[in-house]
Amino acid sequence: MEIKIDNQEDIKVIKLIGDFDGSSAGKVEDDIMPYIKNQSKLVFDMGECEYVSSAGLRVLLIIAKKLKSVEGFGVLSNLSEEVKDVMDITGFSHILNSYNTVNEAINYMKKGE
Repeated sequence: MEIKIDNQEDIKVIKLIGDFDGSSAGKVEDDIMPYIKNQSKLVFDMGECEYVSSAGLRVLLIIAKKLKSVEGFGVLSNLSEEVKDVMDITGFSHILNSYNTVNEAINYMKKGE
């Protein structure tokens, strides 16, 4: 998995490229956790992530809990149908909101939600 991080003002856009599975989950967790500070705002661009396993879901849950503990906020964007189905079936769509595009997610974050 490749991870690209871009700054959009005070929002970090984290692009996940490849499968988010047991072989990449640790790397994602290690690479993302340093960006979670007081009131962090993270947008996960999943447009090039076609698969999320239970290990990937576990990391997303860890990130969501850490964000909550520092009064931060995280959302997902650009979910493929397959990944969106996984998020809906597992209940993750109630933990991390998702948006069709990165711009929609950024606009949502800028409103101060």
